[in-house]
Amino acid sequence: MKNIVLSRKYRPKKMKDVIGQDFAVRTISNAFASDNLAHAFILTGIRGVGKTTIARIMAMGLNCSSSNKPVADPCNECGNCIEIIQDRFDEVLELDAASHTSVEDIREIISYIKYRPTKGRYKVFIIDEVHMLSNSAFNALLKTVEEPPEYVKFIFCTTELNKIPITILSRCQKFELNRVSKEKIMSNLNNIVLSESLKVTEDALKTVARFSEGSIRDSITILEQAIISSEKDKIDEEDVNSTIGYSGNKLLLETYLEILRGDTSEALKILKNSYSLGSNAEIIINEFLHLTYSLLTHLSTKNNESLFEEYDKEQINSILEKSSISLLNQFWQMLLKGKEEIIIAPQGIEALEVLIIRMTYSSKLPTIEELVYSIKNKKDNDLNLNIDNNE
Repeated sequence: MKNIVLSRKYRPKKMKDVIGQDFAVRTISNAFASDNLAHAFILTGIRGVGKTTIARIMAMGLNCSSSNKPVADPCNECGNCIEIIQDRFDEVLELDAASHTSVEDIREIISYIKYRPTKGRYKVFIIDEVHMLSNSAFNALLKTVEEPPEYVKFIFCTTELNKIPITILSRCQKFELNRVSKEKIMSNLNNIVLSESLKVTEDALKTVARFSEGSIRDSITILEQAIISSEKDKIDEEDVNSTIGYSGNKLLLETYLEILRGDTSEALKILKNSYSLGSNAEIIINEFLHLTYSLLTHLSTKNNESLFEEYDKEQINSILEKSSISLLNQFWQMLLKGKEEIIIAPQGIEALEVLIIRMTYSSKLPTIEELVYSIKNKKDNDLNLNIDNNE
């Protein structure tokens, strides 16, 4: 039997199975139920949240032959559904705009539109990464998108909505797909683990959910890669960390604490150890940013639930003792600047080491508040001294 990657194997095939996009699912399902579907849609959001998946489900629902009308939850068993799943249904054309950007490609679509569908009810044009189309291609598409034949539907998918002309946007129903919550990602991963009879620790799934950054596809891909690369009977957090190039929160917190203590030598030593274990500079700096954000949020709101859930309580308390909002804000700005430098530096780890040196040095200096207080205190003392001398 042909092996299928998990992200494709567990791709939703019915609207009700789409994860974490309740508003879009509800609205589109209601439109199917009331037979009030628009002629053009734009689905936007980060990679891996379900844009193309929803587009394909809509294409199946529009042409499912098991029902006498379009349905939001196609049967997945009739001839039309099977052909759409296998990407060989003539009436559903999926176009990658990244490699078909020209006006000639759009003109081919327009010429194809004038013929009525022969197998299904609708001709469905799914254009992925639609923002990559040229201006002339968008202009050629305008009139057709505004007034297509009744048997034609357009579904545009994009990660960069701001690059699409307003003239196209105004002719489409728009759905902004959210990042999927960590809880829903973990629930989905648990279902996959059970279905595949795998053994994966809860900490490993938590790490996958965090590093997937709200992308369902990314989470499944990370999990599958960890499974393939591991030689253990049970996948643990260490396997996931190795997959994504991260040495774990323990070394991250140790490095951060040494930075706050002003110990440059020890901070660099731990950093190099982390790097030798497989971490990469970009992952490390992103985790520094996330930790800084979490600490700032905690100090500002005194809400420590998420902080202690994600990090070791004893290590975090040691870090908090030496932290202040002012210092952490300086770290935040330095980390953002360092993130840019890592991209252009010949060696990312060298740029990260220089950044650690800056942060360690900065932690030894008085904060702006301390300087202001010191200056104010000195002025008050000088004023009191002058008064005493005048008496």
